[in-house]
Amino acid sequence: MKKDGFTLMELMVTMVVLAIVVTITIPVFARWLPDYRLRAAARDLYSNFQLAKMTAVRNNANCAITFNQAVGGTVYDYVVFVDSDNDVEYDVGEEIVTSVLWTAYKDVNFDATQGGGDGLNFGNNDDGLPCVAFRSNGLPRNNAGGLGMGTAFLINTKNMTRSVVLSSGGNIRIQ
Repeated sequence: MKKDGFTLMELMVTMVVLAIVVTITIPVFARWLPDYRLRAAARDLYSNFQLAKMTAVRNNANCAITFNQAVGGTVYDYVVFVDSDNDVEYDVGEEIVTSVLWTAYKDVNFDATQGGGDGLNFGNNDDGLPCVAFRSNGLPRNNAGGLGMGTAFLINTKNMTRSVVLSSGGNIRIQ
């Protein structure tokens, strides 16, 4: 008489094969995940630079990115906002386009060994915070009104690095 189902032996062989596959893939995944998070953080920073540039052009107004910015009691790693008074400083009431905390990218931070100890080599605003703004023509400017440019250096716990570079012509790239 034929019965439907699996034998105990077939079930045990399947479980052993599954255990071997899991044993092999977990270490690979653990090595891959920190790099994935670093690349995601760099891509998002790149995208937010592009967003600031597009917002400035679309609104015909300066749009700034300020790093280590406090808003409402929380210090964000960076904040993108419409700089209505053109001072490259976030003021209460200015429209926040986006704000980012690195906690969204576990184990990713600015690389303190680069950019003067804070992982950034953008000029500071009058509040002493690294920043850059985009004019309505899409060109970056610094706090003094000159050409804004700089690099954000990112690092993860495995010491892998990525950089997001903003050129004086407004080109943005990931290295």
